[in-house]
Amino acid sequence: MPDPIPTFLADLENEGVSPHTVRAYGADLRAWARWYDQTTGSQALTAADPRDIRDYQGTMVRQGLKPATINRRLNAMRRFYKWAVRKGLIDESPFEGLRVGVKAQKQAAPKWLTEKEQRRLLRAVREYGKKDWVRDMAIIRLGLDAGLRLSEMAALTLDDVELNARSGWVRVRYGKGGKAREVPLSLDARKALAAWLEARERHPYADDPHLFLGQRGPLSDAGIYRIVTKYGRLAGIEGLTPHTLRHTFAKNLIDAGEPLTVVAALMGHESLNTLAIYTRPSREDLARAVNRDL
Repeated sequence: MPDPIPTFLADLENEGVSPHTVRAYGADLRAWARWYDQTTGSQALTAADPRDIRDYQGTMVRQGLKPATINRRLNAMRRFYKWAVRKGLIDESPFEGLRVGVKAQKQAAPKWLTEKEQRRLLRAVREYGKKDWVRDMAIIRLGLDAGLRLSEMAALTLDDVELNARSGWVRVRYGKGGKAREVPLSLDARKALAAWLEARERHPYADDPHLFLGQRGPLSDAGIYRIVTKYGRLAGIEGLTPHTLRHTFAKNLIDAGEPLTVVAALMGHESLNTLAIYTRPSREDLARAVNRDL
């Protein structure tokens, strides 16, 4: 039987699943396929049974993979086998009636930037960005002021940005789970994007529809990640990633008293439970509480 994974991934694309999610599913399923081949001597994933699933989970635990990684891989596999049943490749999913998954430890408050760190980061872009600082400022602002995910920023096109005299919006066409949303832009974000759009007109790849361009064309996820982490180092902010900027966006909104329903919509979250991590106080919040003048 031909490898069913490419057909499964193609069907996901046709369903409108984001390219980032499709790539992640592909990587997770190929990891499962390698393990299955090495363990059973068979490449026929459709022959897997519940015992194979449990054994694979045990292997991942022994390898020290994070619970989130293990659960993500199992979810990709579960969806693959549900698809295989619909396609008539198998009669029953090996996940049928099977309870698998790793319970994560209680999640600590995520890393977000303090106001002082946000100012340091923006200053680092202006001071060290050289000829690319205008583009890089637009990237940082979309993370801090719009909460876009890394893959969402990389997928943006010129048509996804709407700038007016007193307002602006960015359209996320393929958010997590294939869900689209629109996010309003702050004044600072509008200024940063307007400056980049003006500079972008002189770029060698200006005819490309992607919003963010590098030396060889559109910036990839990895390219944007490197830009953000570079400024984190220059600003002396350890472990800064694009997701840190997204966490900071959410934290700023919650600290400003915005309703959780509004924050969830802006972040692209369906469940308010997802926002609970942002209401959990960080070490900085606790220190500020006990040092506040009464």
